[in-house]
Amino acid sequence: MSALPDPISAHVELLFSDMNGVPRGKVIDGATLKPGYRPHMGLSVLFQTITGEYADILDRLNPKDEDMLLEPDWSTYRATPWKEDDHSQVICRSLSKNGQPTTVDSRNILIEVLNQYAQVGWFPIVAPEVEFYLVQPVQDPRNALVPATGQDGRLESGGESFSIDALDKFEDFFATLRQSCAKANIQLEGLIHEMGPGQIELNVGHGDALDKADQLFLLKRAVKACALKCGMTATFMAKPIEAAAGSGLHIHTSMNDAEGNNVFALQDGQATAMLKHYIAGLQYYLPRAFALFSPTINSYKRFVPDLSAPVNLEWGYDNRTTGFRIPYDTDENGRVENRIAGADANPYLFTAATLACGLLGVREKLEPREAVESNAYYLNLPAAFPRDLGAALVELQNCQPIIDLIGKDFIDSFVSIKQMEIDHFQAEISLWEQRYLCESL
Repeated sequence: MSALPDPISAHVELLFSDMNGVPRGKVIDGATLKPGYRPHMGLSVLFQTITGEYADILDRLNPKDEDMLLEPDWSTYRATPWKEDDHSQVICRSLSKNGQPTTVDSRNILIEVLNQYAQVGWFPIVAPEVEFYLVQPVQDPRNALVPATGQDGRLESGGESFSIDALDKFEDFFATLRQSCAKANIQLEGLIHEMGPGQIELNVGHGDALDKADQLFLLKRAVKACALKCGMTATFMAKPIEAAAGSGLHIHTSMNDAEGNNVFALQDGQATAMLKHYIAGLQYYLPRAFALFSPTINSYKRFVPDLSAPVNLEWGYDNRTTGFRIPYDTDENGRVENRIAGADANPYLFTAATLACGLLGVREKLEPREAVESNAYYLNLPAAFPRDLGAALVELQNCQPIIDLIGKDFIDSFVSIKQMEIDHFQAEISLWEQRYLCESL
């Protein structure tokens, strides 16, 4: 990887993503770091569920609870500006003890998908957009989340979408976040007040797919830390507030060739055959890989018509009611926006799965359905994708082309983790059950 930076901070956070996109790692004294340094970490961390348990598949893939190696990618070295003393952070690649990339690391999965593109001379260019809610600190997890109030101390009551004045109420948070992103070299290009009370969208500038996935991974961490400093909690749950819009994660994708030309450039405003193959791959394979885009039980509560969550896999030109949108722009900036995923998706898996579905469409020369020119919410289309996590896991396990592209060990491990999370959820008695079933039945 890249060279060890000089100077280096007193405390260096060695980070990697687990399958849920949660930052894991350790903090190292910067003075102890040497070129080629590869600290050890238990491989089992990559099999951890969101509830803190470890997937059953460990008995097959890591029965001895062995170590992995962390190889810092020093090109990702950044400040950790929300911390008081001299901290920095660097994203690591996990390796087996023989130096090979581990097959259950989500960042390694994205790197392998990008290698598949590089073999045909293509280099994906992406721009992520992520939504989240600012809420009041959670004192009792049994209570519903309450939107943060901002500087005026009042709860928003509606009509604040795209309001600059509504953003101003959280200016302390935004000032802290902007400063942190600037110091951490995270390309935060814009922010918008979204439909929900205290709901924000952040835009990351376009560029190399791995770099942007890294930035999105670190941005989510920065958002949480800056919200905490300002007395709030930031949540990237897909559906945190019952009656409000869910939070999505979108990605704009264009495709450069070796000379830097955009393979997805439009012709007289229309998609070329190559771009249509890519879109067709999304239409056909995304419902089969849906668990990678909607990875939690909560993810599926976001898909409500007319609340800005696409409930279809149609495509269209400048049509926000479709799952896949070709934005209004010049022909040379032709691209497609995947609007399906929730904000809870792992940035690396979300990016890798989007690109994998599109690549399969190009390889197989699939053809998309006709572009939708009307409101896709009102077309009475049949269910386009699985409506719960269990059904999505079945689809994923049965899609051999996705398994071949991403890897059987990874898919088996992901399914094992998610099935354990489902089992944990099913074992818990919900407030809904207590409220409606206790005295009625």
